Amino acid sequence: MTGPAHPLVSIIIPAYVTTSHQAALLIETLDTVTAQSCQDVETVIVDDGSPLGVDRIVGGRPRTIVLRQPNGGSATARNTGIAASRGRFLIFRDADDHLLPPAIEAGLAAFAEHPECGFVVGRREEMTYEGAPVSWSVPAMPRESQLYEMLLRFDWYIIPPSSAMFRREIVDQVGGFQDPWGADDLDFYLRVARRVPGWCYEHPAVTRYRRYSASSSRDGERMLHSIRVVYDRQRDVVRGNPALEAAFDRGLAQLTAIFTDCLVENVEDRLRARQWKRAARAAALLARENPRRLAGLARRSLRGSLIQE
Repeated sequence: MTGPAHPLVSIIIPAYVTTSHQAALLIETLDTVTAQSCQDVETVIVDDGSPLGVDRIVGGRPRTIVLRQPNGGSATARNTGIAASRGRFLIFRDADDHLLPPAIEAGLAAFAEHPECGFVVGRREEMTYEGAPVSWSVPAMPRESQLYEMLLRFDWYIIPPSSAMFRREIVDQVGGFQDPWGADDLDFYLRVARRVPGWCYEHPAVTRYRRYSASSSRDGERMLHSIRVVYDRQRDVVRGNPALEAAFDRGLAQLTAIFTDCLVENVEDRLRARQWKRAARAAALLARENPRRLAGLARRSLRGSLIQE
């Protein structure tokens, strides 16, 4: 499977496919590329050691390249895709979200109108895990173009990755993605937004994000470690700048609270599933993070509301 010799846009998709349902979602995702109003594009899929071979799932799709590597996580897979891609502009996609038909055309138009920007971000729509419409609204896009401080405060976030398009030059300048797995997207966005302005636009919507009740971002233990690594990398950047220091403190506090909540859910879920060792490990971390939350969890467990006989 090969792509055009000099595509304008490269779409990079890391894929770790373990079930037939995930394979079906990947096919849905690729179908939304085929439906784009702009077809000057290649798709680079990086099979990150999937138990189910992605090459067989994808078949002979035009303008599509499939690479396979041992499982190394999304950051490594995306970097493999970047190295193999040829487009002047890059979109990073998850293997289960939808690009809406005008997405690529809209991103290129935004770059043409704002050549000073290193990345552009379009509005998202959301859907349930099953693909149905949702009842809630999506927050409005930022109006400013200097987005580093806003991302650092975690008052706004680029979600999903496919809502953004990046110039290749800035991706190369920051060295692509870095571990740790979990917050590698945020780490990348912070490094990009610190160097170049970005432009956000409301219309048209460019992607449809699939909401999960469980995903890698719901693993409280992993995510608490991951966000701290990411923010530690920003300490020297913000030091001595009161506004950025305040943004740093707010963002880290917000994310710590979010993923402490996830950690509580992890303990509850593992207790219900009688996964005693995993529950004990998560509970030990929760004891260090927030002893009061652990005490409340213990009281509910003793009342029998978590573990049903």
